Amino acid sequence: MTVRTLKHLIGAALLLTLSPAHASAEKLGFKGVELGSSLSRIASNPRYDCRVVNTPIADMVCSLRPNEKETIAGAPIDLLFYFYDQSTLTGIVVSLAEKHFQPVVNALSEKFGKPNLKSDSVKSLKGDVFEDRIYRWTRPEGSLQAQRYAGRLDKSSIRFTDDGAAHRIEQRRALLAKDPRKDL
Repeated sequence: MTVRTLKHLIGAALLLTLSPAHASAEKLGFKGVELGSSLSRIASNPRYDCRVVNTPIADMVCSLRPNEKETIAGAPIDLLFYFYDQSTLTGIVVSLAEKHFQPVVNALSEKFGKPNLKSDSVKSLKGDVFEDRIYRWTRPEGSLQAQRYAGRLDKSSIRFTDDGAAHRIEQRRALLAKDPRKDL
């Protein structure tokens, strides 16, 4: 093997470690809190407030306490929610100003690889039409969706979701409803 061949092999190995295929190995989560992780990771942090809820994907939700600040890719976050079912993280929702959307998507793409892109049209109350861009990354443990316009033209959202959670919760709740003795 020549020195030149060895250099090419080393260069190829470095490119593989930096490629999107390597990025796709990243588990879905935010700031080290991954889908499927325990409630104790957030509940024990004094920056968060947790409360009981009854949603399709959660029985507990945690959010930043008033006056607590957080960022995503250097952009300020308006709202941050962690959704848990039976103390297991099933979803994360991040809301931010639309002006920060594209830099955040670029950072997510660097971390998680190339997403699928879907475009849709949304209308303002005045009738003006805007292009809504929805980026989606899919992994075995769930999906990540970044939506440019989330309910309002000035707000964007980032959602990390355990895609099977709603179905599992619905099945478990149906069993409890059929047999009240299991709900003691």
